[in-house]
Amino acid sequence: MTSEAPDWGAPPWQIEAEIPERPLPAQVQACVVGGGFTGLSAALALARRGIDVALLEARRIGAGASGRTGGIALEGTAAGPLEGVGDCLPSLARLVEEADLDCELRLDGCWELAHQTLTQRSAARALWRDGEQDLSVVATVAGGMLDPGALLSGLARAAVRAGATIHERAGVRELVPGSPSVVRIGDRVLRADHVVLALNAYTPGLLAAAHDVTPVLTLALATEPLDDATLAGIGLGERLPFYTQDLPYLWGRVLDDGRLMFGAGLAFDPAGALGRIDVCSGEAAAALASLEARVRGLHPALANVDVTSRWGGPIAFRGSRTPLLGRHPEAPGLIVTGAYAGHGVALSVRIGMLAAAAIVDGAALPAWGSFAP
Repeated sequence: MTSEAPDWGAPPWQIEAEIPERPLPAQVQACVVGGGFTGLSAALALARRGIDVALLEARRIGAGASGRTGGIALEGTAAGPLEGVGDCLPSLARLVEEADLDCELRLDGCWELAHQTLTQRSAARALWRDGEQDLSVVATVAGGMLDPGALLSGLARAAVRAGATIHERAGVRELVPGSPSVVRIGDRVLRADHVVLALNAYTPGLLAAAHDVTPVLTLALATEPLDDATLAGIGLGERLPFYTQDLPYLWGRVLDDGRLMFGAGLAFDPAGALGRIDVCSGEAAAALASLEARVRGLHPALANVDVTSRWGGPIAFRGSRTPLLGRHPEAPGLIVTGAYAGHGVALSVRIGMLAAAAIVDGAALPAWGSFAP
């Protein structure tokens, strides 16, 4: 796996966690590969249970999907309700409280929007004009929002306090599943009785057998701060996050300082090498320009707003839209996670907990998340 940072732009938040440098151990009870929400959640849960755990991150904490997510927290999965992950939001709220994570978590709900014609508008509240149709609020579902950078920083600090070691700039170049598994970092070798692979979009790059995981880049932008009167005028005075339940897809929310964030569109690489995508050129730049034009057309108050941030973030899908959460059939000590299909803020934290419980307590993992090479 490469540790080089791709040119995906910068999201409008900071990750502020000072990770103490520690020598890379030669052997641990558990190794977590990936420093996003899943990996940090798993490392924290394992360390709290007295497990000797080392987390390896190729770049910096949150360099992948978790540090670039929109921060909209929803219940369940992109495939709908699944056994074992129907309590993602309560689990996240409990963790935030217990670990004193100051991440601006609000679980006031999330709007579902749908495109409607004039004859369909009677049962819904029209919010904006999106192309030739109204974009209306049709439901409020369980959910909310948080500051992704603050959650990552808080999880990292909590994991270190609990006894986990976090190793940044420690890109894994090879993983040999076994008992123990062998993890190669440059010219160093680490052996672990248990491994949690928490790489999401990068999973196929380290585990070639993950052939049904498709990595893509999502695109987003943020505006300059808008005052309360302007936000109320465009229908966002309640500051609830939103997403469309139909196509063309759009999601967004208001940040604490009044900036508006919107996301839509995907960028692909034919070989799944997302690091080759540059959001400042080519198809990704064109898709961001299209998103910006779309946002400006939603409401007159947005026509001349300044866009101050544009960025992309890596996510991954499986064909079924169900996430990965399963043991490697040839090496039960290796648990593979990821493929949250853009629905992973609360889910990924919960899956980290479930992976840790499977290691410590031998808890069964759900059949829907099985990993089949």
